Amino acid sequence: MSQEALRSAPSPSSVDEAPADVPESIAAESFPPLTFLLEEVRSPGMVRADIDALIVGLGRPPAPDEPPRERADLLLGLLDRSNPVGDYTGSGGMKVRHAAKESLLAMGYPYAMELPPDLLEAKGADGRAAGLTAGNVTLAVGSALYQSAGLVTVWFFLEYFGMPAAPEVTFGIGAVLWLFTVASLVGHHSRSRDLQSISSVVLWAAAVVWTLVALPLALFTNGVALLFVPWHLSLWTAIALRPEAEAEEAPAKSSTRSSP
Repeated sequence: MSQEALRSAPSPSSVDEAPADVPESIAAESFPPLTFLLEEVRSPGMVRADIDALIVGLGRPPAPDEPPRERADLLLGLLDRSNPVGDYTGSGGMKVRHAAKESLLAMGYPYAMELPPDLLEAKGADGRAAGLTAGNVTLAVGSALYQSAGLVTVWFFLEYFGMPAAPEVTFGIGAVLWLFTVASLVGHHSRSRDLQSISSVVLWAAAVVWTLVALPLALFTNGVALLFVPWHLSLWTAIALRPEAEAEEAPAKSSTRSSP
């Protein structure tokens, strides 16, 4: 019998042990144990559906006959940084390690106390550490304010040389700068890589433009312009708010299974 058939066929014991108040449609379903789901993920013919099934299984409460210590040990194994299964990502973007963490916390005392300290950091929906910090927000806002002040100086220079529409040009550049700075912060807060990537292009462009402005001015001011032109702040902001790394995908494996 194929592995798919084994998955879809409910075991008699699981149906018999289902609570009486559970609807028949749910009671008839088979919930394989975590050990079985884990072996499926480790098998040579693993597919993305196996990762999704393991993540769903980790989200279910322990079975009445499942020893808590055994479940906790399995979860701690998945939380181990050296275990590659923990880095596998389901189709919804959640990592196995994050699902295991939530499952261990749901077990409560004393098992939740065994959670590794390095996993207590803030995280997003996929289990990765959140990239937006108070320092990054402060840097981004401070940089935008300083660049706005620099644009006011540019405005005075353009007015002095009689450039038409100088206020509109500098105001427009400043508005774009603030718009994409805020968009980048929102993108990091909401875990939107698309928003992060689009905003990053503008932030890096601003860093390049300020650098091109600073270098010629440095030649005429003996390098003093390098201290005041906001090329450094714009560069640090672009680096700090760069797009987060994509979720690690499970290793490519054969999608076919061999029948025993």
